[in-house]
Amino acid sequence: MNFSEKTAVVTGGSRGLGRAICLELARGGANVVLCYAGNEAAANETAAACESLGAKAVAIRCDVSKEDEVKALMDAALKTFGRIDILVNNAGFGISGAIEFTPAQEARRQFDVNFFGMVNMNRAVLPIMRQQGGGRIVNMSSVAAPIAIPFQAYYSASKAAVRTYSLALAS
Repeated sequence: MNFSEKTAVVTGGSRGLGRAICLELARGGANVVLCYAGNEAAANETAAACESLGAKAVAIRCDVSKEDEVKALMDAALKTFGRIDILVNNAGFGISGAIEFTPAQEARRQFDVNFFGMVNMNRAVLPIMRQQGGGRIVNMSSVAAPIAIPFQAYYSASKAAVRTYSLALAS
């Protein structure tokens, strides 16, 4: 696909599927802002890999569950590239175990990242995209949304929330 002159923000962009998304956007000519919460070295390596494909890329640390960090991420993306055309909400993590053995704090953290992190990103980018006259948002859910995974109840529930929110947003 041709993403020339487009700027994409990808959460969870340093590893796994997020990294693959960043590289594909870079191959298509997009500027890439990859958001990461953990491994700075992996994030910088992904940004360098995007640049080796001819794209402009920057890695920015951001906990998507914190609105002030999301605002700072969006401000930095706009300052660096002048616009945001694509947002891929990919950040997330899973926890495994029986429900009764999962501390409530861990379950809340999973929802804070997997669901409310996506909500925070969308709230921050929608006014920017409206002002620009358009853009695209991709919210990553999971097959665990419609078909719950045993011993991953909170992951399945958080991804079901992403799916339902996205369906409502698209309506």
